[in-house]
Amino acid sequence: MRNTFAALAIASAALLAGCGDDDDNNMPDAGTGYMPTGTGPGTSLRCTSSNKNAWDTFGANAFVAVNKSIIAKTLAELKGINGTANLGESFTHIGDASKGPAYADDAATFEGKLAAFLVYAYGGPESIQYTDGKTYAGPQNMAAAHLGMAITNSQYDYFIANMVVPALVDNGVTSADVSSCFAPIVTDAAFKASIVGK
Repeated sequence: MRNTFAALAIASAALLAGCGDDDDNNMPDAGTGYMPTGTGPGTSLRCTSSNKNAWDTFGANAFVAVNKSIIAKTLAELKGINGTANLGESFTHIGDASKGPAYADDAATFEGKLAAFLVYAYGGPESIQYTDGKTYAGPQNMAAAHLGMAITNSQYDYFIANMVVPALVDNGVTSADVSSCFAPIVTDAAFKASIVGK
């Protein structure tokens, strides 16, 4: 899996240099008539399979399925033989406000916020009504959300390579689409820096 992540990181670096539109003004792509839905950072990224962004390619049901899969894989990892060895303890303190403001959300709220962020980041609307019936905002201050968690580079990389990528693949996203329209955001150095070491 570490090789998979490394390959995604290399592919993503190339994609960041030239993937998708050169603008984010939601104008139709020349010759295709495709107009992106959202305004998030992945709005202009194009999936290999559709030449549309991830949200417009896969839709709400797929995003819910992937989000729930990420949560399930993370919980299974923490309850399994590895425990917190690879992911650290940040996920084990969700709902424990005594550990700091970043942990104040209960598990359902954490899941809803993660879903809203993913939808927004990959070209969907700025807020969603999640499966719990609550509305969550997608644009989020990632540094503030992770403040006090002290997530390391290796924990972040492990989470992306062993929780996120398998959740995408298990839900039918091809490796080409993982590389073209999902990986560029999570492998972006500035995005990673907004989470790691806070």
